[in-house]
Amino acid sequence: MAIYNNITILILAGGKSTRMGQDKGLMDLNGKPMISHVIEVAKKISQRIFIVANLEAYKQFDLPVVHDEVFEKGPIGGIYSGLKKSESEYNLVLSCDIPFIHQGVLEFLIESSTGYDITVASKEGKLHPLVGIYRKTCLPAIKEHLDEDKLKLTLLFEEMKTRIVEMDDFISTNFRNINSKMIYDTTTEIFRADF
Repeated sequence: MAIYNNITILILAGGKSTRMGQDKGLMDLNGKPMISHVIEVAKKISQRIFIVANLEAYKQFDLPVVHDEVFEKGPIGGIYSGLKKSESEYNLVLSCDIPFIHQGVLEFLIESSTGYDITVASKEGKLHPLVGIYRKTCLPAIKEHLDEDKLKLTLLFEEMKTRIVEMDDFISTNFRNINSKMIYDTTTEIFRADF
């Protein structure tokens, strides 16, 4: 089991969950909150884990909870708040709604990130900005984007030294976002498979 002591993991759980209708990270999935599945994999990578969220309910996971410094700014705002709190140069950012994320995906990302400001996963032509490594060097640019209300992470990628890592050796399910009620309702069957 690889433990990266120089990596902090930031799990973003501060979204509005408008498509789900309730806080998705706390929804039950196979007998436990969805974010628990992400935390379990994260702990195989590093013991330095923050949850970036505004709900007090996230304190139940016995991990530090970082509140947003700026509100209504989407994932880029959560990344900004997490990076400011972190003491690590390299930070692994994960969303709370990817319960099938695989340890190997995260290790591959980390090992591909040296020398880059941002390293993000791509699978079958789709970028996954919330399965990525963000260095502290991103902070000034992120602050500028927030000030200018430029909230799309892909705009940040264009400005920073960014590496897109193709995840050909991993299955698509590893990157599945459970971010709508329809996807949530069809996910139970997937959990019966062993990933």
